Amino acid sequence: MAMVIPLAQKTSSSSLVGQNGFVTERAHLKGSLAESEPMYSELPPNFGEVVEGIYRSAFPSPWNLPALENLGLKTIITLVEEPYGVSHMSFLRENGIAHFRVIVQANKDPKEKTPDHVINGILEILLNKANHPILIHCNKGKHRTGCVVACFRKVQGWNLRDVLDEYLSYSWPKSRALDERFIEAFDATKLDQVAKDSGAKMWKPAGNHRNPEPHALRSTF
Repeated sequence: MAMVIPLAQKTSSSSLVGQNGFVTERAHLKGSLAESEPMYSELPPNFGEVVEGIYRSAFPSPWNLPALENLGLKTIITLVEEPYGVSHMSFLRENGIAHFRVIVQANKDPKEKTPDHVINGILEILLNKANHPILIHCNKGKHRTGCVVACFRKVQGWNLRDVLDEYLSYSWPKSRALDERFIEAFDATKLDQVAKDSGAKMWKPAGNHRNPEPHALRSTF
């Protein structure tokens, strides 16, 4: 099920805001990655393979871009407001990558919570194989990304204990109790049909990238 994102308000020469808060950025800046990057490349911190074709990480630095290029990405979802630089925009343009910026609130204040429809919108992008390979990232690749991936796991039908173990494997020792509450409260049933139609419940990692081992300790319980 493809997700149609209406574009309603132009915010800059490189981005458009939709009615649901999504931002589709259009890479148009000229320049070469070589102008601003070191002579080496590595994947971003907290990089991991969620399932085949879906990856997660911290905010990519310019020197991470050549390694990301090897993934053949079609789509990137950014969960924070930090803007992309010239190298990032050139990377998107040169590789024909669609970029969505969807702001997810940090779970630091119990009075502030990202609405479920925003999370569901992100998950619909992830559940559409036409968008794969896809990278989802925040700043550190721990909390916002961890919550979105956890919600994706609930849509896949994982049990809550395994979902939280995976969240903790990336966020420990700075895991947030409010993140765990957010994950527990998320209602994945609204995307059951989308998951069924896409076959997402059967998606597995290809095993080409090593993910963190589950941590034995939990921040709450």
